[in-house]
Amino acid sequence: MSRYRDYAGKFNETNTVILGISVDSDWANKAFREQLGADFPILSDWKKEVSRRYGILDEQTGMARRTTFVVDAEGIVRHIEQGRDALDPSGALLACSRLKSR
Repeated sequence: MSRYRDYAGKFNETNTVILGISVDSDWANKAFREQLGADFPILSDWKKEVSRRYGILDEQTGMARRTTFVVDAEGIVRHIEQGRDALDPSGALLACSRLKSR
């Protein structure tokens, strides 16, 4: 998330909104956001409904797999990165830049 915080200005240039989502509680996400110094919200998926719908919930551990989704203005998922790739925002930023130039 710190890399996304560092790239926030570049995402803003592509008319992109960053939303973090975690299966942690609201209070844990609030504390993490403050510790991180992020300007974007980190939402709670405490009931794991979003993670389940997007197919990233590991039902055995109850944890969501680290994933980045780029969703366009119509709500269509246009780009997905998982695992280590999701830690580096450059791929998502490139996908957002391509969407902006459409």
